Amino acid sequence: MATTNDTLGALNEVQGQEKPEEIGLGEWVWGALQGDFNADRSAGQIGFDMVVSLIPVVDTVCDLRDLCANIRQFSKEPSNKVTLFFIVTTIVGFVPEIGTVVKSTLRLVWVYLRPIIQHADDIVNVEKLLAAAHRACDAALPKITEYLQHNRVVKWATDGKLPDVYRFVSTTIREASDKLSPAMLGRLLNAKCDDLKSLLQKIRPIVPSIIRERIDDFIKLIDTKRRAMNSAIQELIQPVRTVLKIVAKRLDDQAWHVQTYQTNRGWIAPMSESGSAKLINGKPPKWVKKIKRQTKYPRLELDEKEIQALMKAHPNHPPLQDWLVKTFAKKDGGIRAGAIAGPAKLYRIVDPSNEGAGIFWMTEAEYKALKNRDEWRSRFAVKPEWNQNGWVVEYEVKAGETLPVWRGPAASQKLEGTEYYLEGGGEQIVFFPGSRDEMVNAMPRVDRNTGQSLRDHAGNEDRRIEYVDVAGESTSVKLRARITDPRIKGPSETGWGATDYTPQEAQRILLTVPASA
Repeated sequence: MATTNDTLGALNEVQGQEKPEEIGLGEWVWGALQGDFNADRSAGQIGFDMVVSLIPVVDTVCDLRDLCANIRQFSKEPSNKVTLFFIVTTIVGFVPEIGTVVKSTLRLVWVYLRPIIQHADDIVNVEKLLAAAHRACDAALPKITEYLQHNRVVKWATDGKLPDVYRFVSTTIREASDKLSPAMLGRLLNAKCDDLKSLLQKIRPIVPSIIRERIDDFIKLIDTKRRAMNSAIQELIQPVRTVLKIVAKRLDDQAWHVQTYQTNRGWIAPMSESGSAKLINGKPPKWVKKIKRQTKYPRLELDEKEIQALMKAHPNHPPLQDWLVKTFAKKDGGIRAGAIAGPAKLYRIVDPSNEGAGIFWMTEAEYKALKNRDEWRSRFAVKPEWNQNGWVVEYEVKAGETLPVWRGPAASQKLEGTEYYLEGGGEQIVFFPGSRDEMVNAMPRVDRNTGQSLRDHAGNEDRRIEYVDVAGESTSVKLRARITDPRIKGPSETGWGATDYTPQEAQRILLTVPASA
């Protein structure tokens, strides 16, 4: 526990002013703990607390000040679930492993969440709670970034040899969420109540008698309310854990965003299907064609028996499924078995969300014949939501080797939500490289209906990273960490640019779209 003089210095920092000469030390401490807490503090005020709390002792004082406010609020509204919810958020900050920087980050989230959570249903309804948490994170993230870039925080991270403070904060919050339990919450609350009583008892002898009576009353209030508070807040642990998971995921995603921007020059974000449709409808690009009676390269349709017969006739070729067959066109021979004899090179266009070791490739002649992104997207019928392009990888078939492949014209692809399509017709090569890429091990997404980790179609944790595309629509993708196949070189830049639309272009297009669109 801090000494009284340390506490005075700390409160001077928190209050942003020196103790007036005419006010005694004990009276100043009591007033600072009781009178200046404001439940409606601005983000700027919270930010001030966050920075000064990096100073030794101040963090403890901030905890005790917040605890005072919570005890007073609980005594007024002992059954108010919203009050109890925010009491739990304060107690989360008492977890020793969280530390000052993480606690301060959470304080910013809470200040933006408080005006959104108005009723008990906002807490017990998981879908509403998660929506509120995302809104609070949207508002808090710019301030959190500002805080984490503060010179004191940067020095702290440097001294601690933390390469990515965002990821450290997100991981710590997620771990705290997983550990949070009724027993832990009770221990933390009791320990801080004891610290608060100890401080009040230290200043009691040096305050005027009228304030001494108030301190005595407050000490009694601590003793009478702590057990009731402990009991009342237990059912709010799970909702707070859920919000902590959202905060951790959003910060983890932000860390991956920053890293990807730094290593993939010019890439902005993946494109969603709905965002792509908005922009195409607003201003049809060169690489689309309007659907009339039918597309130029209708897709190939084979029944299961035909697919099995094709595979039986070519047992060394990659396995086929209905969806894969449909990426080939009926025209120009449709899908056919082929072999690439080495020495030869195959090429694949990718963005940071695509595997280098994907299954769709093109020959060297096809790649070198492409003049720009528009030709590639049109000829190979690659939807914007599949691939924003910008980079190319090269697969080497060595001399004396033969690579079994499926080859044939790419089928046209209809663009959902529009009256346009991608023409296709370029010869696509399909084979499975020897090893899959290593993908980014991001935090799992949170199911908006249950608050638990979201699962993908295979039952694994969904570790996609969430983005907002240039059209303002949400989308999520996996990010490539590393290409592991030794035969694949790259990625290297195509020189075509890394996105179909810049944010400025997208904004101009969207401004021309009628409100009803």
